[in-house]
Amino acid sequence: MLLDAYQMNVYKKFPQTSWLSNKSIYERIIDWVTFYRRNIPVFVEHYFGIPLHLYQIIWLYILNICISTVIIAGRASAKSYIIAVFACAKCVLYPNTKCIIVSGTKKQAALIIKEKIEKELIPKSETLRREIKKIKNNSNDIEAEFHNGSSIIVVVNSEDALGYRGTLLVFEEFKRIKKYIIDKVIKPFAMTRPAQFRTNTECESYGVRYNDNEEFNEEPASVYISSAAPTSHWMDKLLKDTVKSKYTNGTSCMLATDYSIALKHNIKTRMNLIETKRTTDPITWREEYENERLRESASAYFTYGLLTQNQTYKKAFYPQKNDDVRNRRKNPYYIPKQSGEIRVLACDIAFIERSNKNDNSCSTLIRAFPESVKYESVGVDGKTVEVKNGYRRIVPYIEANPGSDVDKQAIRIKQLFYDFEADYIVLDARNGGVLVYDRLAKVLYDEERDCEYPAWKCINDEVIANRVTVGGAVENLFIVNATAKINNDVAVSLRSVLKSKMIELLISTEESRDFLNDNYTEYSETPRGDVMAFYERPYAETQALIGEMISLEHTRNDQTGFVKLFETGSNTKDRYTSLAYGNYFIELLEQDLLSDSSEYDYVPLFN
Repeated sequence: MLLDAYQMNVYKKFPQTSWLSNKSIYERIIDWVTFYRRNIPVFVEHYFGIPLHLYQIIWLYILNICISTVIIAGRASAKSYIIAVFACAKCVLYPNTKCIIVSGTKKQAALIIKEKIEKELIPKSETLRREIKKIKNNSNDIEAEFHNGSSIIVVVNSEDALGYRGTLLVFEEFKRIKKYIIDKVIKPFAMTRPAQFRTNTECESYGVRYNDNEEFNEEPASVYISSAAPTSHWMDKLLKDTVKSKYTNGTSCMLATDYSIALKHNIKTRMNLIETKRTTDPITWREEYENERLRESASAYFTYGLLTQNQTYKKAFYPQKNDDVRNRRKNPYYIPKQSGEIRVLACDIAFIERSNKNDNSCSTLIRAFPESVKYESVGVDGKTVEVKNGYRRIVPYIEANPGSDVDKQAIRIKQLFYDFEADYIVLDARNGGVLVYDRLAKVLYDEERDCEYPAWKCINDEVIANRVTVGGAVENLFIVNATAKINNDVAVSLRSVLKSKMIELLISTEESRDFLNDNYTEYSETPRGDVMAFYERPYAETQALIGEMISLEHTRNDQTGFVKLFETGSNTKDRYTSLAYGNYFIELLEQDLLSDSSEYDYVPLFN
């Protein structure tokens, strides 16, 4: 044990009645604190009495010795649990530690204190309970305060999150945090731990000046923890910088695990993971469980970043439940129509083919809002000029189901159309879609809802319109007979609105859970999986749409220049086709909007 002149005399400062006035006890305390600080996993098991798996021991040791640590870990690898354990250990061993936990969502930000520390760790450890002075747990403040001046504070990432200071910054699910928020707002929180010995003037009388000695400097630490994100995400540069730092100055480290760690330690069972994979969309499974950083193909037409920048819409639409219709109850999830709004139902049709697992029927609901900007012209007349931008699209609901018989699909299309109060339906005529049209063109009786639907009529193809003639049919159906040129125009149009951010897709399933918890009591309080699945389905279908679109590859015809998109492997494109055709129809409406005879300047949206 090496003690300086001041440390050797500290025990004399305590009253004779204090056990710390005993020199041997005092020196043993210093030995144990030093040992524990150098071996935090031992401290957690010995002092807290919390058992650890081998990989958790390795994680804790690395977290303690590195200034910056990045953990990319699959779901159910107990990463939030380990961060909670580490934060508590640091707070106890290093008085006046200020741990700031930042997350992309409110629920995730509060998880470590409310679920991990308060509900899991404290019941396991009486010593940890004694170390914590109090826990604040309300809508405004979520904080664990320790007796020694340390604290763990939860902060939701926001430009308004100013004024905090932290010696340990933890970025929970950092892939959902915007990079500029981290750089502009969160990183300036970092500070050196305000250890009392650094400012103790009494030390100087012993010839010791801790504040002037770099050996005693404690660098603020950062921990980034998340599941995987595609290579186009800013995570990619962080990982490269971390690995480079690891092999240069050794101050950083990267750790990664997939679902195998959950299997190894019985956090998840094999059957549970199989069932999860069956009910989870492919992109979520690969990112959240296999911990795969999806790499977009060089021939991919839609990139992950292009799609996720448009995942901004929170409120999903939900169709009417059959029992509610039979009992003449209003749809509790109905979204009122806005002035000038046009609603479109776009359908891609598939039929029962057991040999073709890739085929689904998909229906996409789209809301379209005319947008324009008014400018005051410079000049004597002071004339106001209105520039029309076209229609902003919102996609609040997608529904994909395995192909079924013609009548069943026609009834479901009618249900969605009237639940949504749509104005137009777009129908793909390929793959027998024209047979579904024949049913839609007739009056149909819905046994499940005990109601009757009027006949519809095609508005853009006279041959198809004449297949079935019913007096008084509603003219609302647009048929798409795809050609190489139309498929090219469809793809170009959709990518254009994505680039110009004129389309809003639902937020990710993970982010949606906060919104659903805050807005739907039935979701937040239910223990039933089927109820939760009902609410989460539109968001999960949107994730599946994104998975489809980033998997689509393309070729370009040398002679015509037309783009052709195609699936690879077992991937599908039913959701893409449904959305793309609906968007294409809105583009045609847009051309009418932008070419009327009123005194407007026109800004074409598409090339």
